[in-house]
Amino acid sequence: MEENTTVVEQPEMIDIKTYKTANKRAHFKRHIAIYFLLMIVLWVLYFFIFREPKTPETADAPMGLFLKCLLFVTIIWTVLLFFHYLFVYRLNSTMIDREIKKLQKEIEKKKAHLEQLKEQAKQLEESPNTDTNNENE
Repeated sequence: MEENTTVVEQPEMIDIKTYKTANKRAHFKRHIAIYFLLMIVLWVLYFFIFREPKTPETADAPMGLFLKCLLFVTIIWTVLLFFHYLFVYRLNSTMIDREIKKLQKEIEKKKAHLEQLKEQAKQLEESPNTDTNNENE
């Protein structure tokens, strides 16, 4: 906990948002490193220890329990890693950026509409004055 606060207080850090983004990316890189290391170890274990040799008698044998578990863990963890990647690098920042752009467009439309209303009000104020001037002449 102290480590995080000391890093943020360093003058090199521009803002907290940048720090949080960098922190999320560092966690993802650790996650992917652990994933690859463990997958390599588990698959090597399977191929050298748990895999049954192919013989004519075992050619039609069902998959072993270790292989089923290994496939399940690999598939589930790969899917989780993919979603972790999406949230860290793609979805989070792009979703926020899209919402900010939408809000900015809405604000610009409201400002333009307000300017139009001001122009109409100004024209309405001027038009009675020109009518009264025409009547006086």
